[in-house]
Amino acid sequence: MIGADLGELTRDARAIARGRVVAVDAQWTPDRRTIETLVTLEVESYLKGALGGTVQFRVPGGTLGRFRSIVVGAPEFAVDDRVVVFLGARGPSVPYVLGFSQGVFRIVRSGDGSTWLVTPPAILPSAAGTVAIVRGDPSRRPLPLSDFEQRVRALVGGAR
Repeated sequence: MIGADLGELTRDARAIARGRVVAVDAQWTPDRRTIETLVTLEVESYLKGALGGTVQFRVPGGTLGRFRSIVVGAPEFAVDDRVVVFLGARGPSVPYVLGFSQGVFRIVRSGDGSTWLVTPPAILPSAAGTVAIVRGDPSRRPLPLSDFEQRVRALVGGAR
């Protein structure tokens, strides 16, 4: 899988939604060869596009009865997860997450519970191109949700 920076994810997304997962339903694909999961997100806000107050999207893999399908790099979701998802879509089909796990940003409470945080993207756009990820890099600390959303909105505005 080729890494995607936040600018690429933003540009390629049909919609970028922040919300809470309210349902996770695994099902067989139409050919019954593999399992996919339909995730239902109760949308709190859109940073780009709009697909309604509740949006369903498709993720490869999942567990159905005694069968489990694992797709390397595919995100996993649980009910009550708070996330920002970058969604793509082709035609009238069910949307999908761009870049597998790269298109999912988990929202968590800070240690003291005072604010919501987003784990920063692995690769950020830079004037010098992509930059190497360095262990312990202070720029990789979780971002306040408001800062993350401001960064994404700036990228959405620049893509027009």
